[in-house]
Amino acid sequence: MEYEVLPKEYWDKQNYLLYVYSVLADMLRQADSKRLSDVAIRFDNVDQAISFEHTKDIFGWLDDNGYHDESLDFFSRHVFFLLLRDFCYYAYESISCAQRGKVTVAYTLLRKPLRDNLFYMEWLLADAEELYHGLLHESVENYDVSSRTLSRKKIRRIIKEASSNSNMGEAMNVQNIIYRFRFSSKAKWGLQRIWNQSIHLVTRNVNYRTEEGNLNFIFANEDVWTNYWGYYYLIIPYLMAYVMEICEALFLRYIEVDTSNLVLNRSIRWAKFASAMPNLDGANVLKNGLYELYRALEEDDASLGHECPKCEENVLLTLQVLDQMINGWFVVCPYCHREQSVCKYHTDYRILVNES
Repeated sequence: MEYEVLPKEYWDKQNYLLYVYSVLADMLRQADSKRLSDVAIRFDNVDQAISFEHTKDIFGWLDDNGYHDESLDFFSRHVFFLLLRDFCYYAYESISCAQRGKVTVAYTLLRKPLRDNLFYMEWLLADAEELYHGLLHESVENYDVSSRTLSRKKIRRIIKEASSNSNMGEAMNVQNIIYRFRFSSKAKWGLQRIWNQSIHLVTRNVNYRTEEGNLNFIFANEDVWTNYWGYYYLIIPYLMAYVMEICEALFLRYIEVDTSNLVLNRSIRWAKFASAMPNLDGANVLKNGLYELYRALEEDDASLGHECPKCEENVLLTLQVLDQMINGWFVVCPYCHREQSVCKYHTDYRILVNES
């Protein structure tokens, strides 16, 4: 995809950010279409069912009547998908502003989703029971990510535990870098100082105090804007790749995805990440994962395929299709020539044994 304002050196990164947004948005679409927020509750008797229908405190009633596991499950599903929806609203607008060169707005719009929404999703992944108890039974200061009552030590612990509960999150959070990007005021390359300077014209924090006679970003010259623009496309793709790890781990709690689709999704997104971040160590290894999947299936005389929603023919995962997945937005059905979006969380591919 080509962009009018955005420098060409950022096009691949912008495409990757839009890809991540589209996959996350597809999780929300599947949550609606497959009713992933629903929880089945088998009551012990009719009186309980009637009592439940009339309660104003759903979670309290479930806890008091021996249905805590169902209550926690219901809470976790709804909180995740609502947080994710809000995350997507802000992230998309930020990505759009960055594309158009609205740099300070792009940074400002990311503060809430990357600092707050992501943290509560991490907390849900690290310890859903703790978050459940905090939101329902404790004062707001105890679970407010901006409160001093919620210690930096606890925030680091939650991020570390969440990353370890995901596929690649722990590897991405080397030396607590995910925490430092989002919460450290001392880190010169951290987003915390950029967010505060983009929101406030004057900042007095010792780590990013506004210079005398200046206003944050108001008198910035072209070089300053260019540097911050470049930094956005250096760090945000990395953080969004991490977001994908956290969201996938939560998503998989509420939907059954077989191994072939799981490997396919991870291979596609890491191949796209490697294409967007070619200077990253090990990028070629990440990019080759999808081809390794293809070769492994070929050795077993099998292939991955799914039914075209238009012509109902089986579309096989050929080398041509792999190239479309890595380098483009669509896979073209070889039978009806309909374009099918790659930018989704795939659940409908299945292993097909070659009969010839």
